[in-house]
Amino acid sequence: MLTKIDLNQIRSVVHEEVDVVVEEKLEEKLKPVKKDLRYLKTTVNLIVKNYDEADVKPERRVRKIESHIGLTS
Repeated sequence: MLTKIDLNQIRSVVHEEVDVVVEEKLEEKLKPVKKDLRYLKTTVNLIVKNYDEADVKPERRVRKIESHIGLTS
């Protein structure tokens, strides 16, 4: 007959094995998500870089010119 200590040991071993299996399955399912996140991160970085160069610098110049000639309120 199994004692309470034996049952606790069996439970701990089963929990460890289940954790390992769940982690492996989770990693497999997360691979495409990680790939998509990397793609999104690079896309966002490119957008921010292009936005900064294309929009922010001319906008600053326009604001300075408008304030210089008195068009701002």
